[in-house]
Amino acid sequence: MMKINDFLKYEISLNISYEDYFRLIYDNKYLIEARLGPNRTFIAKKSIYGNSRKKAVHKAVQWFWKDFKGVLGPAHKIMTVDDPHEEVSYDDDFACNDLGHKYLDETTMERLLAEADGELARDDSVGTENHPPNSVKRIKRRRKQHIQLTSRLTQSPGGTIYYRMTELSEGKNVRAKSKTVKLASKSLDKALKEVSRRGLDKFEKFEKKDKKKKSLPAKIKHAA
Repeated sequence: MMKINDFLKYEISLNISYEDYFRLIYDNKYLIEARLGPNRTFIAKKSIYGNSRKKAVHKAVQWFWKDFKGVLGPAHKIMTVDDPHEEVSYDDDFACNDLGHKYLDETTMERLLAEADGELARDDSVGTENHPPNSVKRIKRRRKQHIQLTSRLTQSPGGTIYYRMTELSEGKNVRAKSKTVKLASKSLDKALKEVSRRGLDKFEKFEKKDKKKKSLPAKIKHAA
């Protein structure tokens, strides 16, 4: 029974070898919608519904194993799911192992590789029944940069915020030096409050004085 929110239609395609197809007939699993295609391969189509391609792929895999029980071998070798709503698209955060990006049909595969512009390739690894390979693999990884939130606060690609605090070195000549501290906060406003609450900014004035001392000789020389 189709759920109310499973309103998007997708199509499963099975490319079944000539021998395997007749094995299905002997096992009383005849696919009436299958048609003989090129290279003595039967092509079977089945519609499936879901609220996303990821959900549709999940349902397709469940259907495949429930109906065929391993007679046709691993699903990734013969089954694909189309992408009529173009949900599969490439960006910096594209995850090859996302279920919604697996079991790609040829049309979707070609479009995705074109969008990736050399950063993705077909994944031809063998895989297993329990650990099927992805449809694509990354061959070039973009290095993600930290975001500079303020002069002292930076945020990693994973969302962790760091504060560059000033601390004083020990000894007679007290000098300011920097140290990076990991914060628990995930937003700029909360990070600023955390810095103040933990007193991480208490030695900032020493760093400012140190910078003024270094710039003083240059100013005197310029005045002379």
